[in-house]
Amino acid sequence: MKKTNPAKTYLMRYRAAKSRAAALETAIREAYDAATNTTVSLKEICVQTSGGVEATANAVIRMVDAEKLLSEMRAESLRDLTEISIAIGTVKDPVQQTVLIEKYINGKSLDEIKSLIGYEIRNTQIIHGRALWAVKQYLERKGMLTDE
Repeated sequence: MKKTNPAKTYLMRYRAAKSRAAALETAIREAYDAATNTTVSLKEICVQTSGGVEATANAVIRMVDAEKLLSEMRAESLRDLTEISIAIGTVKDPVQQTVLIEKYINGKSLDEIKSLIGYEIRNTQIIHGRALWAVKQYLERKGMLTDE
């Protein structure tokens, strides 16, 4: 089985954290909708709602808990982005830096990136490989790689 490049794993952290935060934002919106969605129907003298007070309270609690977690995840994402930006900044070749930024920060495919940098796909793959190697060297110098 092929081992994953540790530099690639390191650089992918930001996109993964951003994806987790987006999923949590969706959960918060759903909890908010559940907490604020009340259907009222009038019957002779009493007012009746479709959801109990307890269900609404539970939805509010879920929403507040999720918002706290989202805040923590956003802080983690920002830390990851800062660390990854520093690692990318150590790559000397600006084209290699562009490839890393577009792929690991902006989430573009190598096919999309080749058009941005004006190279054929094979050359873009080579540039990407060399850029990953440069990041791996940086991570090794910093002692940030565990034994593979």
